[in-house]
Formats: sequence, C-alpha cells, structure tokens
Amino acid sequence: MMRRLFLLSFAAFVLSSVTAGTDKLHFYQNDGVVRYCNYGAVDSISFDQDYTLALFRLGGELTASYHFSMLDSLTFGQSVSNAATFPSAPDFNEAFQSTVTPEYNNVPEPPIDADDNDYIENYTVKNTITFTYEGNSVTVAGLVDGVTVTTDGAHVRVVSTKAKMRYLLQGSTENGSFKVATENPDLDEKRFCITLNGLTMTNPNGAAINIQTGKSVYLSLAKDKVNTLCDGDKYNTAPGEDEKGTIFSEGQLLISGSGTLNVKSLGGHGICSDDYIFLRANTGTINITSKKDGLNTKDHFTMYGGTVNINSQRDGIAVREGPFQLYGGTLDMDCIDDGIVSDYTSPDTASIFIAGGYTKITTTDEKGHAVYTTGPLTMTGGAVSATVTGNASKCLIAGDSILISGGYAMLKAAGTPLYDKKEKDYASAACIRAKRDLTISGGDLYLLCSGDGGKAINSVSNTLISGGNITVITQGRDCTINDNTIRSRAVDTEDMTISGNAVLKLSTAGTSIYTGNNLNINGGSTYSLTTDRNAESLNVKGARQQTGGLILFGYSE
Repeated sequence: MMRRLFLLSFAAFVLSSVTAGTDKLHFYQNDGVVRYCNYGAVDSISFDQDYTLALFRLGGELTASYHFSMLDSLTFGQSVSNAATFPSAPDFNEAFQSTVTPEYNNVPEPPIDADDNDYIENYTVKNTITFTYEGNSVTVAGLVDGVTVTTDGAHVRVVSTKAKMRYLLQGSTENGSFKVATENPDLDEKRFCITLNGLTMTNPNGAAINIQTGKSVYLSLAKDKVNTLCDGDKYNTAPGEDEKGTIFSEGQLLISGSGTLNVKSLGGHGICSDDYIFLRANTGTINITSKKDGLNTKDHFTMYGGTVNINSQRDGIAVREGPFQLYGGTLDMDCIDDGIVSDYTSPDTASIFIAGGYTKITTTDEKGHAVYTTGPLTMTGGAVSATVTGNASKCLIAGDSILISGGYAMLKAAGTPLYDKKEKDYASAACIRAKRDLTISGGDLYLLCSGDGGKAINSVSNTLISGGNITVITQGRDCTINDNTIRSRAVDTEDMTISGNAVLKLSTAGTSIYTGNNLNINGGSTYSLTTDRNAESLNVKGARQQTGGLILFGYSE
C-alpha cells in the first residue's frame, strides 16, 4: 500500500516536469492490462477519505476511479503496442457497424431413451398407406384392415384402430385436406406417422392437415421434397372438433426429416398443437407466412435443429402453458406482435431457455417484444439478434428473473414510452427488462436503445454483473409526456453490483447508471461516456461502495 501511495504521489509531483519525449501516462493493472492517456490531460490525482481509491481527473471532464488492489504502478513514456486507450464514442459505435456474423453453438440431442415416444426411432412402421392427390380427386393405395378411409373429392378422412401406421401424402390439390379423426377414443390408435412426400395442398374451408387424435404424431419431411400447404380464410369446423391452423393437431407434433415445408395461413395459425411441438436436430427448412401466430403450442416448444422462417401478423412462436426451449437450429422471425412468447395463460409454468442456435427477430407493434415470458428467462449459449421498433417494446423481457451466462446477443430497441394501465405507470422501450433480478455472468452483449426515455438495462430488483462483455449505447433523451418526465438511462435498477472480470461500456445521451438504492463495485471495468454535458454519469440514491475494480467517466461531443 505504501509503495502505491508513493507512486501516485510521485506521479502527481512530476506531471509538470515530464520531458517532451515521454508524452504518455501509463496505468499498469495487476491483471497485466496497460492503459494510457496523454499526461497533459491530467488535471489532478487524489484519494478518497479511506485511501483505498485513486481518483484521476483528466482535462476537468474525465474521472477514473482505481481501487489500489487493481493498480500495480504508473510510468511515463511513449505509446506502447500493448497499451489500450480509454474508450471513446467510436469504440462503442464500432460494435454496431460490424458485419461479423456471430458464431453460435448447437447443443446435441441427448441419447435416445428406448422408452421415449418423442423419437421416431422408437416407432416401427408396419404398414404404409399412400395418398396421391390429383386436382379434385385422390388415389389411395395400401389399405389395410383396421383403417377406414372415406373421401369427398380430394378431402380425406381417416379413422384407425391399427397400430404402427404411416400415411404418406403426395401430389397436388387446390381443394383438398387430410384429417385423422377419432370415433372411439378407447379403441382408436393415437400414434402414427405422416410423411410429406412432395405435397401441394390448399383447403379453402379449413386446415390442410387436421389431426383430431390426442397423442404422438410423427410429421416427417421426406428428403429432397418440397411441400406447400395452405388453409382458407374461413373455417367450416365440424361440430365437437377444433382446428386452429393450416396444420393442426390435438396431440404432440414431432417434426423431423430434411425436406422443405412451406406453410401459408389465411385464417388461423401456421402450425398449431394443443399439446406440444418438438423439432428434431435433423429437421429441414420450414417457411411460414401466417395471419395469426406462426407456431402455436399449448404445453411446450422444444427445438434442436432445422431452419424456421416466420412472417406473422401476430406472434412468431407462442407457447400457451409451458416453456420454450431452444438448443439448436435457426429461427428467423418478422412479426407484428411478439417474436417468442411463453406463456400468456399460466405464468407458473412459463419459462424461456436458450442454450444454442441462432435467433433473429424483428417486431413492429406497440409492446411487441422480441422474447417475452411471464416466468424466468435463461440464456447460456447461442446467438440472439433482436430489433423492436414499437413503442414500449422490449428485446428480452421476463416477469421473473433473467440469467445470462453465455452466448451472443445484439439487441436494438427504438420505441418511445406508453402509459401502461395495468402497471399504472409509463412503460419505456428497453433492450433487457427483468421484473425481478437480472444476473449477467458471461456472454457478449451489444445493446442499442435509441428511443427517448428508453432503458438499455432495466431491472425492478437487483442487477448483478460478474462477467461478460457488455457494450451499451443509448441515443434517446429524457422526455415529458402529460407532465411526466421519463428518463433515458443505460442502466436503471434498484440495487447493482459489478464484480469479477465483467467489462461494461456505456455510451449514453442520458444517465449512465441509476440505482434506486445501492451501487457496489467489487471488480470489473466500467466505462461511462456521455454525449450530453448535462447528463448524469451516476445517480445513486443509496450508498456507493467500491472495494475493487475500475470505473471511468467521461464526456464526448
């Protein structure tokens, strides 16, 4: 400690007598990082009252706060190749101008349990019936006992008590459908496979494929085959039945196979299950254009692979009463309302878990969130790119806690505030919003909040940052609506702790960090660069304590 005090005192003494050849003041940190600034910009060096922090004021505008445990020594000299400058505005903007596509990981499927009915490998086909559609008629081949098939033009109805069945659909019709119905729930077979083998089908009066049984349906996309399905704008649903989309199932939809599936919905969802949807790692490409949700499921949605492209006038993927789980594959969604939502009827079972894959989401409506759950949200890997432009919209929002421990996220929110009647307060646009704790322990996060009154990081409770690289830009200003002032803030939270090896870079037009209570800095490196001389770098309503780490404030035109 005495050595460091001597070094700092000596540095302050000689600032005015350094030779012309030594124009840099070097800050050597204990972790090996070297930073520097022009020594002529140093206005003063001082200490806090406990002599645990070294405070540097540069040019009257920039203040660095070093804890002694992080500072090894100070020297004077010319620029060195391994030194890093203090961040400036271009450093922040560079992250958003980069064209680098993030790498992402796919989590492998777990070993197949022989008793797990979700896997088609555990389903042995013994009989195949082929349905070949030709205009207003259909040819049926391979009929077996126990399966009753009735046709009306190109509309097919199947009732089966036979196990181990596969129904292979191919051909083309502009006025047809395929329905598996149930007449005796105690006897009718509820597990079967449907293979799409180059099928083009439109049903002007309802779902193209309508499964009324309540168990596993293996929907297989045949290799090298393209399938195109469309519903009608109005449904003539049979009494006692339900159909909610172009492909509808009362039971589980278990999708696999490397083919292509194009789905267009004029009256309902694109693909809908009143149970759950599971996309296997070997799934091909699914393209959905939908009047309602692209994919809608009740119990849960799980994806290990495939490419799913959705253009939806409502939600991209909606899970009504269960979790959303993404382990691999590619999701590309352009939605009016929410991109991914879980769930809006049963918050006790809601959650979102992202461990892999690449997800790209754009939403445009007011409160059209990119990723939204009424429960907890966890991200351990993968890559998420989200752009929300509607007022009061969020990129990531959870009614519970948010935990980010890995992965890559580029989140852009552009909307302005709206009055929320339920919350009885104004709701701002945000990149990340947690209604409980927000914990970031890893990952690379790039957050851009451009709307007035916006918040890049917003937590109702605690914000705990112990790792990761976080770059934040807020471009919006404070705004006033009906005599209510809504502040633009990079971080808005109740309590905040920065520790570990976290790197937090904040470029703001408004407040950098606001805490309704305490701010604790135990480690990490925090940089705050404001573009408004009147903006607050810190607004801490409670106690501010620093026992480690670096925090650096500055102003830039």
